[in-house]
Amino acid sequence: MSTPTEVGGRERLGRVVPDAIAALHEVLRRHNVTEDEWYAVLEYLTAVGKADEFVLLSDVTRTSVLIDAMSHSADGDATASDVEGPLYRADPPWREAPVKLYEDYEGAEDGEVLFVRGRVTSTDGTPLPDAVIDIWQTGPSGGYDIWDERQPDYNFRGRFGVSDAGAYEFQTMVPKPYAVPTEGPVGRYLAAVDQHPWRPAHIHYKVTADGYQPLVTMVFFTGDPYLDDDTIGAVKESLVLSPERHEDGAEAPFSTCDFDIRLRPLGA
Repeated sequence: MSTPTEVGGRERLGRVVPDAIAALHEVLRRHNVTEDEWYAVLEYLTAVGKADEFVLLSDVTRTSVLIDAMSHSADGDATASDVEGPLYRADPPWREAPVKLYEDYEGAEDGEVLFVRGRVTSTDGTPLPDAVIDIWQTGPSGGYDIWDERQPDYNFRGRFGVSDAGAYEFQTMVPKPYAVPTEGPVGRYLAAVDQHPWRPAHIHYKVTADGYQPLVTMVFFTGDPYLDDDTIGAVKESLVLSPERHEDGAEAPFSTCDFDIRLRPLGA
């Protein structure tokens, strides 16, 4: 893991840290925070660290969304970025075409199959045949594999390539809204500030290609009750998809949707 000095350099650290401390001190003075209150803050932050929930805390305070917006404000015609969140798992399985992101398991029978397809191109429309897509999402019951014991390991996760024309398609299941973990210190924060823990249904993407800026984003779906009230505030209009449901002649209903991805060249 990089240190602050490695990320921004000592000169930048010397500019940002004094401003951050000054802002914190101003808030403490304005609200006349007591010694007991301050030690309670320190105890709480220690608990967040022990629970490995700092990324989650950054998300629910919408700090992650702010940093993402500032970091990608000049992406222009590239696909909109979004926050990664704390639930990504490194080294997911490589899945060959036809790509299916899940194994059947008890509890999945009520889910609806979803096919997502699109193309990965440069912002000028040039196909990127060496692109790699990394997907992760919840199952149809609203749980990730890491907390839904019914699911096989790395279920609804996977990496795969695209065709020579940059095309991709994968089979998954329609995700559902879910609540972020609330049993730890972040859950106590949400309860204390009266903030609900719910996120709209979504699918996470990481997309890479040689010579192009990596993209981390997620897609959402029309009609979701939390589109306008995501607890981390990550919904972007350009990332909301409208799946088409197919019933006639199908053994079981399924849905399809398109999501084209445009990457920005390095240095652009």
